[in-house]
Amino acid sequence: MEVQQNMSEYVVSPENSRAEIEAVIAAFLGELERAVAQRKDASELMTAIQAKREELALAYQDRAVDEYARYNLQLTSVVLAAYQVLGDVWPHAELIALLRHALIDTTRAYVQQMTASSLDQAADPFKTMVAASKAREAHFFGAGFHFERERDDDQAYLLNVRSCFYHNFFVDHEAPELTPLFCDYDANWIEAIDPARHGLRFERPTTIGYGGKFCPFHFYRTERGNRQ
Repeated sequence: MEVQQNMSEYVVSPENSRAEIEAVIAAFLGELERAVAQRKDASELMTAIQAKREELALAYQDRAVDEYARYNLQLTSVVLAAYQVLGDVWPHAELIALLRHALIDTTRAYVQQMTASSLDQAADPFKTMVAASKAREAHFFGAGFHFERERDDDQAYLLNVRSCFYHNFFVDHEAPELTPLFCDYDANWIEAIDPARHGLRFERPTTIGYGGKFCPFHFYRTERGNRQ
């Protein structure tokens, strides 16, 4: 997966956002292909997933309110397509585990390494992380999400996601059980934050996907961060 190499120089563009989504999708499909490889109907299953993905994206395109929503629609569509197609031949619990692995685990080590490295190199990890969040709010997630900034100062950045494109898509397709996969994807970068080392603390006690009214993305500067 290609992501920005240094968050202290974080630049989000339509091209980079598209490339990131495409890399996640490629890793996801690659893992699914490996998972079904021993089945006699492996080729038919992968072809069906691609066809269903295109069908879902086309049917929902009017809800993709901007360029970034269109990129995210490609990702939600391929995950739902895999869920629907493989759901006919795969036990449900095992299928959820497979989708989780294909979406999250395939990029975990890389994202954690790059996030930790960027924070380690940053003169002010708190400011670096907040800047990265703001950039992605505007130019990766876009208008398909509704963000509310509860607090934004040198000690805390409290962002609340009031509406989530991912969750809305899955609810509209009667598959809200898939939203938590996207919530848990964030653990790839969250787990790289070390308060003792970075002077930065992150809290997200709940999410919309797990039944919360909103998703709190709350960044706090710690005492160590104040001494940096």
